[in-house]
Amino acid sequence: MKAIYVFLSSLVLFGLISVTPAEAAEKSIDRYFLEDVDYDHWAYNELERFLYSDIIDGYVETESYEEDGEKYEYTSVSIKPKNSITRAEFTKILVNSMNLPAGETVKSFPDVKPANWYYEYVKVASSQGIINGKPDGTFRPNDKITRNEMAVMIYRAFESKLDFSATGKVFPDVPQGNFAYEAVMKTAAVGIIKGYGDVFKPYNDATRAEAIVMIDRALHLEPETDGDQLAIIQTVDRNIKDEMKFTEQQDVKALEALYRETTIGYQLAYSLENLDMVGMFEESDTIFKMEQIGEYAINAVSVNNHFAQVRIDNLVYNVSLTAPDMSFNMKIDLSGTAHLKKSDDGKWKIYNVVLDEDDYEQDWKETLETEIN
Repeated sequence: MKAIYVFLSSLVLFGLISVTPAEAAEKSIDRYFLEDVDYDHWAYNELERFLYSDIIDGYVETESYEEDGEKYEYTSVSIKPKNSITRAEFTKILVNSMNLPAGETVKSFPDVKPANWYYEYVKVASSQGIINGKPDGTFRPNDKITRNEMAVMIYRAFESKLDFSATGKVFPDVPQGNFAYEAVMKTAAVGIIKGYGDVFKPYNDATRAEAIVMIDRALHLEPETDGDQLAIIQTVDRNIKDEMKFTEQQDVKALEALYRETTIGYQLAYSLENLDMVGMFEESDTIFKMEQIGEYAINAVSVNNHFAQVRIDNLVYNVSLTAPDMSFNMKIDLSGTAHLKKSDDGKWKIYNVVLDEDDYEQDWKETLETEIN
């Protein structure tokens, strides 16, 4: 859980150790720093969820700066939510988000070659009946996708998974003669699309934010399957118990294996980049101990076929450290909410843990009140 690392990182500020970030993660933690979307953005939650769970990568940007004669690089990620999105880009996000496998019948397009980055995604989408291509037989991967094309693809992708029997809102700018009429009406009925007041603007280029939000709404409508609630609780419980056990044992290899089995995306990168902190007391005069106080509880908050939220309550530890030049004892509360995504192998994995804000404040207050010898 994150508060462990917040605590250990604070030791660096006291000058007790020097830490070099681990290089075990496939994607480093700075690949999840969302640079161009503020917390108050209308689609922030959806954009962060897709980035943190590795459905999207965003646009990686690296800047260099110099300080005290040393050169440093700072990497961040831009989503560019107002930018238009191509047909290939939308196909990739849709296939990734649903963990779709390739079907038996694949349609080929003359403008989609095996060397193209989007080839596999288009192959999967065509085999699942999500895309048919243009009347001339091409796919036109680099064309900007329109809102009506996007609605049709989402409708086809979820047609067998959601109940589209209700009659939805009819937009005057999407008449019955429009090829997207049924898709727009049906997806509007279940809340996947909202429109602009009384109109849908079907021929407008879709933005990246609109695309992600519409897919996210559809994903959250797909019901959970048998065993999902038990599986997510078991995943979180294992992550908590084994992390504490292996940290206490200073077993870096076991911790890395645990993180790769129970976490993905942001949480995996965050965890792996803190592995160098484990084992730092092994050959020193420092004694570090963590003792659980009471029993914690794990309860599912929301579960569907793709995402889940789990509450972790009363996860409290007493932490003590004794060293030649300092010592302290403090209580930390790791209660919070774990966010999980079902991976393509059907296993649930944690992509983010949000600790309760009050606990952060309390931990910091207790640290300030600690006696340091």
